[in-house]
Amino acid sequence: MFSLKSKIAVIGSGKISYSLVNALKRSGFEITVVISKKKSSAKKLADKFKIKNYSDKLSAIPFDCKVFFLSVPDNELKKLAANLAKQKLDFANSVFIHLSGAEDISVLNLLKKTKAKTASIHIMQSFPSKQIVNIQNCYSAIETTNKVVEKFLSKLAGKLKLKPFKITSANKVFYHMAGVYSSNYLVANLFNTKELFKKTNAGINFEEVYAPIITSTLNNVSSFGVENSLSGPIERGDLKTIKKHIKNLNFDKSLKSNYINQAITLLDLIKKREGKLSAKHSELKSFLISLKK
Repeated sequence: MFSLKSKIAVIGSGKISYSLVNALKRSGFEITVVISKKKSSAKKLADKFKIKNYSDKLSAIPFDCKVFFLSVPDNELKKLAANLAKQKLDFANSVFIHLSGAEDISVLNLLKKTKAKTASIHIMQSFPSKQIVNIQNCYSAIETTNKVVEKFLSKLAGKLKLKPFKITSANKVFYHMAGVYSSNYLVANLFNTKELFKKTNAGINFEEVYAPIITSTLNNVSSFGVENSLSGPIERGDLKTIKKHIKNLNFDKSLKSNYINQAITLLDLIKKREGKLSAKHSELKSFLISLKK
């Protein structure tokens, strides 16, 4: 039966693999093999962490591996599960864990035919490259229908100094979308910031100018909550300034639409916080909605 002392196989050598393997090795877990579609990729990951065995073939899985981390792209998980199920290995006392936030554990259903247990653990962190990211203190969503696996993953997460919590398959999509908003769409907003700042011809990097306000905003959210961290023209109900902004966004239809939609979202925030919109906020929302017709 799998346990915290079980030998581990890592299948896939993408961006998150480096941070995960680093955390597992530092916490004393035994990784016996790395497998990837490209042998060179498996070797690179294995060499970095002094793992002796690596391969591009699933048949190279040692018979005594009981814990499998599947670190492959989301659209490859179901095919990988099918190929694993074809291996002539006893998986009855094994657990297969995928790392996807978007996919639930149903993509591993074919492994149930081998009597293996299935689960997912998604670390709420950004992994933009193969550079190692410290995952300590990150929240991690555990998805499984098996109580033994849930207990195992909770203990494993604790050893990695993660903050685990349970999530159901049905609700996982909302968890993942929230992550997209908090990271990917934040990057999109910062891209818009960069493009707009170029028009100032100030000759300095936008990161230097806006880093303090970005940091301050995130600190405010952490200290006071989202609803109490808003400032600026939407908060003031400053229709004159908003009209000026929108007029000067006519050069880019997409950017203009994005600005209007986000302004409406902020007014929804104000309504939720205050219980209703003031007269000036209502006027501002009516104006913004009229632009969408």
